[in-house]
Amino acid sequence: MTKITYQDPGLCYWNGAIGAFIVGIVGCGPSLTVLLDIISNEVFREFVPDMHLVAMSDVIKEERGLSGGIDVPIYESFSEMLISHPDINLIVEMTGSAGTLARLRKQIPESVSIMDHREIVFFCGLHDMTLVKGNYKDNLAHQRTLMKSIMDEIQEDMILMDKYGNIVDLNRNVWERAGTSREELIGKSCWNVARLRDGSCFCDHFDSICPFHKTLKSGQKEEALVTRVNRDGLLQYYRLYAYPIYDIRSNMSHIMVMHRDITKRTHREKHQHQRDKLAVIGEMSTYLAHEIRNPLFAIGGFANSLFKSANLGEKDREKAQIIVEETKRLDRMLTSMLNFSCPSKISESDVDLLAVSQSATELMAIGYAKHGYTLEVRSSSPLPNVLGNEDALKQCVINLIKNSIEAMPQGGNITLNLCLDGDYVVLQVTDTGIGMNEREQEQVFNPFYSTKEDGSGLGLAMIKKIIEEHGGKVELISKPGQGTTVSLLLPPSLDVDHSQALSLASEPVKRESPLVKGISIK
Repeated sequence: MTKITYQDPGLCYWNGAIGAFIVGIVGCGPSLTVLLDIISNEVFREFVPDMHLVAMSDVIKEERGLSGGIDVPIYESFSEMLISHPDINLIVEMTGSAGTLARLRKQIPESVSIMDHREIVFFCGLHDMTLVKGNYKDNLAHQRTLMKSIMDEIQEDMILMDKYGNIVDLNRNVWERAGTSREELIGKSCWNVARLRDGSCFCDHFDSICPFHKTLKSGQKEEALVTRVNRDGLLQYYRLYAYPIYDIRSNMSHIMVMHRDITKRTHREKHQHQRDKLAVIGEMSTYLAHEIRNPLFAIGGFANSLFKSANLGEKDREKAQIIVEETKRLDRMLTSMLNFSCPSKISESDVDLLAVSQSATELMAIGYAKHGYTLEVRSSSPLPNVLGNEDALKQCVINLIKNSIEAMPQGGNITLNLCLDGDYVVLQVTDTGIGMNEREQEQVFNPFYSTKEDGSGLGLAMIKKIIEEHGGKVELISKPGQGTTVSLLLPPSLDVDHSQALSLASEPVKRESPLVKGISIK
């Protein structure tokens, strides 16, 4: 039995053992154009070895027009061609004449290969397939460039992963925010790559809430709403989407995950939701004022009369006192609800926010400075006045200081920092308290939400309402264990007396401004 030894399948005899072909053409058939294209076009080097046409022969008068554009010598016979070009190692016979082919086989040396006109058919097929492949490659390259451009222009973060969570591709937003190149991130896990808008990590593990897992199980589009706190302590909202990608056999091969920052939209929706809630509270408060307040006064009056009666025993007097205190507490809650739900009717004037902050700080320091609390006011100078109600703004500052004190039961530092930031006069109240988690930040401005046992939940909600009625806005930054900063942003008064100060507002000033003037109470 003959033993057959196979060579390395990666090495083909055609492209591994044979050098370039020096070609001579005999005759001039209709396939000449195809053959010349294969010889001269580099596209075909992927399929055939190098070929160099050096001469032609046996071209009859009627065929001279087909070869007129060929810049090689043409001989009357192939014998003359071989004598003039002894380096020819491949003859292509295109005459279609059996006699010519027979003479070629007898006269040419064994070192010269012959390809007759019938074998050129395979070259024609190769030529057509190569052109089709080139068109497909060009079209595919165009589609890839188009898809890459579309993905890179999309504002959302897009990450294509395999079923194991390894990154296959991603758009420009992701790799630029990660501070590296696209190639460096390919193959890594998504939690090593995804970033928030400020560049901080989106997550540090494969979070079970990620819709990637749900899509992996269901094979369908999934989504989830998540919250994140950036490095500055600002709460952000993201909608995550996962889309399954199927191959030609309908098997899920990849999953596309998209991160959409919906923070601004969510804030608008919450603001509208709160307005709708306030409208309902207003209607309810009007009903409560009419239906509850009058009998509540009667109950409180009779309870107070009983409490003062000389004929009442000690135990009954304690019960009457509880009734009096509870009716007063209910009345305070009812008043707070009415004040919160009704539009504020306040007189507006130019208010020096620095003076208001200093006054509120001095007032709060009287009761708390000796109990381990340090209150400090910092301000950049000069600052324009704001248009508003001094008493209402002072009450907002006092309430913020009280909230900070309650967040630091063992004492701590409270800093009031005032500056100009763009078109706003900004007052920041910063404490070193316990801070807030994501859920608390999400709920903190909602009416009737409170973390205190006896709180009404109207403190920050009322502050937000007052500041917005002044044309401003409220921002909150907090991290658990790292304190809280509440910023009141108020538009400056457009009084002509403040034109010099307002000219400074055209250039943004960092909120962490140096201490130019202020008070420090310890």
